[in-house]
Amino acid sequence: MFEENFCIKRIRELMEKNGYNTYRLAKQSGISLSTLSSMFEHNTEPRIETLEKICSACNISVAQFFERSSRDLSSEQSRVLDLYDSLSPKSKDMALSYLCFLSENE
Repeated sequence: MFEENFCIKRIRELMEKNGYNTYRLAKQSGISLSTLSSMFEHNTEPRIETLEKICSACNISVAQFFERSSRDLSSEQSRVLDLYDSLSPKSKDMALSYLCFLSENE
């Protein structure tokens, strides 16, 4: 067996993080299940349109997909982002609302 390429590894990371299996990712992204299954089975690079749909389904930008370091962030900022990324979409909305409330009342 050959090693997975970066994109496939990253997509699998995002699937795990979001609690998606291949079927759920297909539904959330609008990509056919056969396309995703073939991509994983044959370890093929996704087309940019496919990658954009996957990123959208995972609520990240394409830039975030490829970003692997946080050089410009303090350890505290990095921790906040890691915690935020671990939240469900509903909890993310609540966290943003709370932060907006805090900043308006400073």
